[in-house]
Amino acid sequence: MRMSSPESPAPSRETIATLVAQAGLTPGPEQFDEICDAYPHVVAMVKRLHTDFAFADEPAHVFVPTKF
Repeated sequence: MRMSSPESPAPSRETIATLVAQAGLTPGPEQFDEICDAYPHVVAMVKRLHTDFAFADEPAHVFVPTKF
């Protein structure tokens, strides 16, 4: 499912309910309201993730056992 962008409208509560159900969650009404309020912020954080790593790029932290 595509995340919303500044150009697209926020997903409906029904869409978020579907995502919550697919995740296997069963929140109460207050928790569901919090999820709906937080969803746009989560989408914004996901969009800031750096994802265009080259195949040969190494992770920032690499354990090298020969160094010990």
